[in-house]
Amino acid sequence: MLVTTQSPSKVLVVEPHPTLRTVLAQRLRQDGHLTAAVGSPQEAIDLCRDQSPDLLVSAELLEQNTALRLAQQLGCSVIVLTARSGVETVVGLLDDGADDVLRKPFGLEELAARCRTLLGRGRVGLQERVAVGPLEVHLLLRQVTLREKPVELSPREFALLCALLMPPGMVRSRQELLRAAWPPFSGGPRSVDTQVLTLRRKLEQAGLGEGGGITTVRQQGYRFSLDDLPE
Repeated sequence: MLVTTQSPSKVLVVEPHPTLRTVLAQRLRQDGHLTAAVGSPQEAIDLCRDQSPDLLVSAELLEQNTALRLAQQLGCSVIVLTARSGVETVVGLLDDGADDVLRKPFGLEELAARCRTLLGRGRVGLQERVAVGPLEVHLLLRQVTLREKPVELSPREFALLCALLMPPGMVRSRQELLRAAWPPFSGGPRSVDTQVLTLRRKLEQAGLGEGGGITTVRQQGYRFSLDDLPE
């Protein structure tokens, strides 16, 4: 049975540059956020017709729109990414309603920290938790426990496990897992297979059972199977 406490935050990245867009989304997924990335305001609006994101991370100036106007349309907080220099730029954006501003170039860890800060406001504690059977993943703390005992995972293994758990039972292709847990233009299908193997071993050694709950779906990828969890 899947149990969630303060379900993972939904973050939308809007950035016209494809490489930067991919890098930003991958870093935010490592923190356990459900992150989508698009290149234009219209794509963002189409994607969010049924549900608004919790946070928008957007380039300042977009075709036929601005980050601030887009955030108003989506009804969410926004971190504006600007290429303009000067204190006046930041002050002006904050005065106009931006929740935070980052000037390009910026560090990925700084962006991740600012996202955690904004998403943490108004929440009770920091322990966003996803529990599947006896396995618990504390997303913001980046901790994994099995029957309340810690399971030591590398950052990549943690990102890989999060990708398999959101939601559990869904088949994830190697390409999807590669995008979620590896930097752009690095790794490949064999890297995914190798990392899944090490993750399985660690979960097995922790006592989750044969295969660590991860099953291989031939010619499709991997899934974290609730059926394979021990009673």
